[in-house]
Amino acid sequence: MLGRRSGQKSVTLRLGNHRLRLRPWASETGTGLLILLSSGSAVSDAAVAASIESATAQGYLRIRTSALSYIEAEPFLRAGFQPIQQLALLSRPTQSELLGRNGAVALRRARRRDRPSVLAVDHAAFEPFWQLDPIGLQEALRATPFRRFRVARQNSDSALAGYAISGRSGPSGYLQRLAISPSQQGQGAGTALVIDGLMWMARWGATQAWVNTPQHNTGALRLYERLGFEPIPPGLQVLELETSAP
Repeated sequence: MLGRRSGQKSVTLRLGNHRLRLRPWASETGTGLLILLSSGSAVSDAAVAASIESATAQGYLRIRTSALSYIEAEPFLRAGFQPIQQLALLSRPTQSELLGRNGAVALRRARRRDRPSVLAVDHAAFEPFWQLDPIGLQEALRATPFRRFRVARQNSDSALAGYAISGRSGPSGYLQRLAISPSQQGQGAGTALVIDGLMWMARWGATQAWVNTPQHNTGALRLYERLGFEPIPPGLQVLELETSAP
């Protein structure tokens, strides 16, 4: 496997009225991750072409996008990107009925010293394609203007069971990341973290919550649907393009 080439680092591309971030993919060398920093609308064909040119100049062998709506994906598909992952998109009002929190699960604010344990749980919970590195975790924490970062334990003395990052932007709330250690799944940590995030969103004025997960992640889908989330078709997709980098 090729190592990271010099010049492959996180950069913000300002292309006309559009901003995109290009950085190395966490778990796969030679691959760049292209993130739309202003979601909800399609970027121009010229911005897509310029981002491909920048990635090629940095030596990336392929480019992958963050999760895109079908409207956001259109200019990338026209440029030759292909879908490689399909994600379910789910939503629910923040203030509708919630199941009671599992009292056996202890939640607290995540501290900086928790981050190695958080990343260890993340790597155990997700397949390599979706695993976060320290940069990816930091970007998840900065993805929205306001955030809530919580960790869960079955009791105050046990190992980390899981973590969640929730975010707010205007009336929308986002469950940006949820990971539960495989050895502690099904014991209430996921439920407690999701409910905690929803209550925080509602308390600060967010009225609608959103979450996405790979369509094959049936355990997460069952959890979200049990907590009142409903699928929003057609969902999201991750796209990829092989570049002409030497």
